[in-house]
Amino acid sequence: MTAQGVKPGVPDLFIPRAAGKFHGLFIEMKREKGGKLSPHQVEWIALLRREGYAAYACYGFDNARLVIEKYLSGRLECGNSTT
Repeated sequence: MTAQGVKPGVPDLFIPRAAGKFHGLFIEMKREKGGKLSPHQVEWIALLRREGYAAYACYGFDNARLVIEKYLSGRLECGNSTT
């Protein structure tokens, strides 16, 4: 993937729509059981948060759906947790 220009650690999903105080939403998808962030993923999430984006690691579809729904409705208060 890196040969194709993919940067290690960049989150899987991006919603390019501003909501609340955020410029957009980035989500790193992980499986519910055993999913673990790599050091590159932790770095990217921290960088994106410093730049004004909501950035989350979501463990499974239901967690990601909850974060997206909260984000799009403007009810997402903080970019620093999973919900």
